[in-house]
Amino acid sequence: MANQATVDPGKLTRFSSRVLQKVGVPEEDAEQTARMLVATDLRGIDSHGVSHLGPLYIKRIKEGLINPRPQIKMVSQAQATAVMDGDRGLGFVVGYRAMSEALKRAGQTGAGFVSVRNSTHCGAASTYAMMALPRNMIGIALTTGGRAMVVPGSVGRGAGINVISVAVPSQGNFPFVLDMATTVVAASKFEIAVRSDQAEVPEGWAVDKTGKPLTDPKRYAAEGALPPLGGLLPETGAFKGFALSVMVDILCSILAGSVSISELLTQPNTALRANHFFGALKIDGFMQADDFARAMAGMVKVYHDLPKAPGVERITLAGEVEHEIETQRRHGIPLDQQVVVSLRELAKEFGVEYDL
Repeated sequence: MANQATVDPGKLTRFSSRVLQKVGVPEEDAEQTARMLVATDLRGIDSHGVSHLGPLYIKRIKEGLINPRPQIKMVSQAQATAVMDGDRGLGFVVGYRAMSEALKRAGQTGAGFVSVRNSTHCGAASTYAMMALPRNMIGIALTTGGRAMVVPGSVGRGAGINVISVAVPSQGNFPFVLDMATTVVAASKFEIAVRSDQAEVPEGWAVDKTGKPLTDPKRYAAEGALPPLGGLLPETGAFKGFALSVMVDILCSILAGSVSISELLTQPNTALRANHFFGALKIDGFMQADDFARAMAGMVKVYHDLPKAPGVERITLAGEVEHEIETQRRHGIPLDQQVVVSLRELAKEFGVEYDL
C-alpha cells in the first residue's frame, strides 16, 4: 500500500532495542522487549507491536510510571506454582521471566503456573503462550487490560478488557493460538481505525457514557466503553463475557495478592498497570506427544472439511491466519506512515540512527 513502508524485522528489532536503552532499560531487557514487539508485528497483530513503542512504553518510562530497571522478585513459590512481583517493570520483561518460570516448573512436574502482580502492559498475550510451543507444551497466558468494559446493567467503564491466550502445538500444521479480549472487540481496533482515518466503526463495538452506540473511533478514547462478549443484553449472553473478565482478574490479581484491576486502575498514577497469569502443561504428562499431534491434525481436518457457507472459501482456526502472515512478513513488515513518523521522532529525540 502507498501509505505504508516495509521494514526489515531484524533492523526494526535493533532500532527498538537501542531506543529502549536510551531511556534506561538494560541491554538484555531492551533486546527481549524489542524481539517481542516485532514478533507481534510479524504475526499481523499491528495494534500491539512497535506502534506502541513511543506512545505507550517510552512515554510511560519517561513519566516514571514504568520502572526501566525493576527488581523482580518471587513473593511465594511451591513446586508447581509461584507468585511474582514485577516492581512496575516493562510487562515484556516481567512476563517473559514469569512464563519462563512456569515452563521450568512444567518441565519438572508436568504443570506450572505463575501469578504476577505489580506489572505493566505486556503487549500481545499470545507472545507468552507461544513460548511453550518449542517445548511441546500447551501455553496459557492471561493478562488484565484497561478498565473499559461495560458491566451488564451498568453504564460507563467498569471492568477490565482482560485477555485470554492459549497456544497448542500441532505437528505439520500451524499451532492453535487463541488470543482474545473478553469484550466484543479489542480496544486496539479503535487505534487502527483512527490511524487509517476510518470515519466510523460498526455499531455494537462501543457505547458512550450513557450507553448509546458510539461509532466515531475518535470519540472512543475520551468517552467510549466496550460491551462484553455477547453484547449488552442477557438474551445474547452478556454475562458470559463479563464473567470471563472477572475470571481472568481473579487468576491475575486476587490470586497474586493484588486488588482487582478494576479497583487498581481507579487509583492515581496507575496507567498501564497490569497483572498476569501464566501457565504451561506438559503434553506427555497426559499422553504420548505423537498421539496428541495426530489427534490435533485430525481435529483440524474435521473443521477444514466442514461444508462452507455461500461466499466462504475456507474455514480457519485460531492462529492459522497469523501463522500465514508471519510467513509472508519474514522478509518485511509493513508499517503505517503514522508509525514510521513516530519511530523517526524517537530516532531524532534520542540520537539513534534511523536505518529501517
